[in-house]
Amino acid sequence: MRDEALIHFHYGSRISAGLLLASNGGAAPELISEAAPYYTPRDPGRSAVGFCACHPKMVEDMTGPPPKGWQNWRFQDWDEWFGRINGVFLVDLEKLHVVQYPLYSCGSQIVRCDLSALPHRLVPVEEWFEHP
Repeated sequence: MRDEALIHFHYGSRISAGLLLASNGGAAPELISEAAPYYTPRDPGRSAVGFCACHPKMVEDMTGPPPKGWQNWRFQDWDEWFGRINGVFLVDLEKLHVVQYPLYSCGSQIVRCDLSALPHRLVPVEEWFEHP
């Protein structure tokens, strides 16, 4: 079996292009954690670029964002859209957790990732300035 993974970053319904890890896909949670300082809160595209900047040799290819309705997909839907992979990892920049759709599973599961380095502490300050 191949050890691939597909990673997308999203904030609400906005989702980034997919990052394909052609090898070492099982290490995706650790790689996502390590790249947390490179993510941009509320910007899925910049977060994907940050992941690539942190792990330039890990990302083999990129794919476009999935079509509308991806929020309700199960692994089978991801598999039919993208192809056979070991797992899909969705980094939720709003809730600050990572959901995995593992291979041969009926549902999703939240995987442990340390996103504490994500500069989400600035969000309340930004909102304070936006609403004087």
